[in-house]
Amino acid sequence: MQETHDKEVDVIIGIAAWLHSNGWHVKKISIPRNQKVSVPEQKETLKVNLAKAGLSIENLEFPPDGPDIEAEHADETWRIECKGLTSGKDTTVKNNFDRAVASAVSYYTKSERIRIGIAFPEARYLKHIRIKLPKPLRQALNMWVFLYVAHDEVYQWAPDEELPQP
Repeated sequence: MQETHDKEVDVIIGIAAWLHSNGWHVKKISIPRNQKVSVPEQKETLKVNLAKAGLSIENLEFPPDGPDIEAEHADETWRIECKGLTSGKDTTVKNNFDRAVASAVSYYTKSERIRIGIAFPEARYLKHIRIKLPKPLRQALNMWVFLYVAHDEVYQWAPDEELPQP
């Protein structure tokens, strides 16, 4: 099992904890599917770490698909796609990034009060974020960008904010 905290499950935990600490009610978390860790193990990791972060897991849903995280506050809903860090080549990182953006965009519905988000571990994805997610696109879709560093260290940029420069 990978020892770093850049797996998708870690990114999900960090973003869910950030949402919770900012007054959002996390309703659904899709369990990451990966060949090295079984779905029951991933679910248990999520439950243990989310409970440690203070989230109530009693009514938390774990659907097999959809956004990695769905949360609500007042009349707004977050739908967030999360990716972990791959040890693969740069082309694999780019492909994972493109798939994450495509998934996040698919959660956009103009008729609802939706905030879509995309979350990555800080390393290796920054250049793709800067190049492929310009401010006009993020503003049109109300897309937020999250950078996960650790379970208790998450940075976010609203659609109208400039992304960090190198």
